[in-house]
Amino acid sequence: MSSSRLRELTEQLRALDEATQAGTTFAGRLRREHQQAAQRARRAAGVVRDCETQLTRMMPLRAQYADDLVKLNMLAEAQRLFDPLSVTTCPACLNRLPAPPSVENGSCSLCSHELPHDGHLTLGTATAEHSSDEGRLDVAAEVRATKARLKEITAYVEGLDSSLATLKLQAEDAAIDEERAAAAVDEATSPTVTPFLAARDNLQSRREEVLRHLQHAENATKLQAGLEKRAALVERQEAQIERLREERDRLGDAAQDRDLVVGRISGRYSELLRQWRYPKLSQPMIDTNLVPHVRGDSYREASSGARTLLTLAWQLSVFEVAVETSAAHPGFLMLDSPQKNLGHGATRDAVIADAIAIDDFYRHLTSWLAEQGAGAQVIIVDNSPPVLVEENVVVRYSRNEDRPPYGLIDDETTTDEGSPE
Repeated sequence: MSSSRLRELTEQLRALDEATQAGTTFAGRLRREHQQAAQRARRAAGVVRDCETQLTRMMPLRAQYADDLVKLNMLAEAQRLFDPLSVTTCPACLNRLPAPPSVENGSCSLCSHELPHDGHLTLGTATAEHSSDEGRLDVAAEVRATKARLKEITAYVEGLDSSLATLKLQAEDAAIDEERAAAAVDEATSPTVTPFLAARDNLQSRREEVLRHLQHAENATKLQAGLEKRAALVERQEAQIERLREERDRLGDAAQDRDLVVGRISGRYSELLRQWRYPKLSQPMIDTNLVPHVRGDSYREASSGARTLLTLAWQLSVFEVAVETSAAHPGFLMLDSPQKNLGHGATRDAVIADAIAIDDFYRHLTSWLAEQGAGAQVIIVDNSPPVLVEENVVVRYSRNEDRPPYGLIDDETTTDEGSPE
């Protein structure tokens, strides 16, 4: 509705503008006269500005030429008072010399100082005077030329200054003529244009009101769309919250307290170390950050073989407790080289290796998998498994290209210790 009303008002404005233009065609002559008067006023103002600009530029130039003329006059006076190329007075007694200085028998006649073979006097000789006259500035000629230029500039400046007042009067008359022409146009068109202007103002105000309504409607539409999106988001979040609540209720008692779980893992960790006859066992525990300890220190402080055994006990305790309590665990565990630093290898930990029997480790796994861990799976990569688990060996790798399978990676041919099984 508002859009159609806006189109209707716009069309009325266009029709009103056309009617106004048609109703004021009789004032065309007056408008042309006003345009011509305006052009004359602009040209007169431009001439005044140009004249003022020329005066502004020429005044410093005239002052400069006047200053140059003063300097030239001073130079002429100095040349008459101080002639640097003629010596006529003795510098010692200040009496006039009978003759200017000259070269006599290779010496200066004034001081009797011996001169070089090709030496000559700088002052007092005809040669020096002649050479100085050639390089001497013709001050009189420069004075005449400077006076001529100064006279021309002064005449030009006076002419500009005298014409500036007339140009200003002409510019003022042109501005007055423009104002009269504009008043004539207004007087002729006002009775005809005034009703159109009133009608146009009315239509324009109505059009602005419709535009405001349209803007409010668009803002309301955008706000409504935003509210709908937010409502949909709230609905999705409420549904998600409800699903989480249902899941929490479904889990129920299965979500055990963390401290109880950590305590159970720590107890299993201690039990495994005792079964494996860990030497001088004391204070075995798993802390709240699930870091294994023994003898009051972190497993990081233990020897290489002890770290291997502590790590095996830590992994198995977490795995066994997770399987026994049906916790979120995939149900299988993979162990790589459980006898590292214990029973073989280049870095054998003799203290731990002599006290620990690897058979106890495999015996515990076999027993647990048959009872509490039924259904779980443990995959072990061991280079020298004991005889008691011979029937559980799935595959052997020969590490010999002539006796396949060579290894887990068929094209791997580098030599390594033992043969993983």
